[in-house]
Amino acid sequence: MVTADTNKSRRSFLSFLTSALMALLGLLIAIPAVRYIFGPLRAKSGAGPGFVDVGPLADIPAGEWRLVSVEVVHEDGWRKTRVRHAIWVRREDGEGSQGITVFSSICPHLGCPINWHPDQSRFFCPCHGGIFDPTGNQTGGPPPRPMDSLEFEVRAGRLWVRWQDFKIGVAERVPVNV
Repeated sequence: MVTADTNKSRRSFLSFLTSALMALLGLLIAIPAVRYIFGPLRAKSGAGPGFVDVGPLADIPAGEWRLVSVEVVHEDGWRKTRVRHAIWVRREDGEGSQGITVFSSICPHLGCPINWHPDQSRFFCPCHGGIFDPTGNQTGGPPPRPMDSLEFEVRAGRLWVRWQDFKIGVAERVPVNV
């Protein structure tokens, strides 16, 4: 025989079981949502992109300027974008990081691409006639400063470069985050 106390305890048990099941379902839905919202906060911190592998030093001929393409991955919250940049690299005879020069191929005047002319031993910006000597110093035209050098490292015979954008059109070399 079913009494009022048995019905009350059964009802309490089913109510508790339903509440626990709803709490579990809510938690299962909330965990991914919370991870999505707070995920970028746990991402790698740092002021800008890290070093990018350019390739083996042996692939860069000694005594010559070589235009090399680098691919930089920008992480902005949940979105990753890949951007290609060109850099000028020169390696003198010898091992290690001595004698290596790395320049951005972007003209500090208005951001045009800079080309190397080996027959004239100079860099030339075709947009407004900017001229740079082999050491990157400005020798003619409107650019307000020398070519922008880039930070680099040599690791296990490979060249690693840290890409950095700089403010164009100003005499000071001001790094910017894009």
